[in-house]
Amino acid sequence: MEPKKCKTILRCTMVACCFLLGVVQHDLFAETPIQALEETLDRLQAISRDPGLGEEIKTAQVRDIIVDRFDFKEMSKRILGPHWEQNIEKQDEFVGVFTEFTKRTYFNKIVKIKSMKVRCLDEEIQGSTAKVITSIDLSGDEFKVKFQMHPFGSAWKVYDVLLENDSFSVLKSYRTQFHWILKALSFDELLHIIRAKNL
Repeated sequence: MEPKKCKTILRCTMVACCFLLGVVQHDLFAETPIQALEETLDRLQAISRDPGLGEEIKTAQVRDIIVDRFDFKEMSKRILGPHWEQNIEKQDEFVGVFTEFTKRTYFNKIVKIKSMKVRCLDEEIQGSTAKVITSIDLSGDEFKVKFQMHPFGSAWKVYDVLLENDSFSVLKSYRTQFHWILKALSFDELLHIIRAKNL
């Protein structure tokens, strides 16, 4: 086959593949990042307004819904950095205790705030990550909060939460604390500290 024909066929093949990949990538996700977060918020509101549920059941269901929208393995990897790869055999254990720790420190407080109202304002998708910008009204005070998300199977999950102007990041906060501990103690000792907080 002539070189020109080969190049033409190659170009056409590459264009077709790029088009197909674009279609497949788009169709893989049943919803956009902002739709995924809105779906979670709708479920939370439905539970909070259900008069047939007791407070304990509401709290448990709300916490489970919030946890389901987060990717704790991705959070763990980003928080630990090089320590993640250095402790392969302890990764699952860390994700487990870290998930429980986060549920206790953050999510248990969130479910108790009855006056909190959340609105999704906008989304920014950059490659394989996305940022959903929300407005949170807490007893008349309004804050902008960003949810960093990434693809997880056919869904979008949260791996970081940032306050307005990036003045606070859940990932950075944990990373600073855990890396400070790991400068003086072993990884097993860090696990022990986190596990003790969960009791």
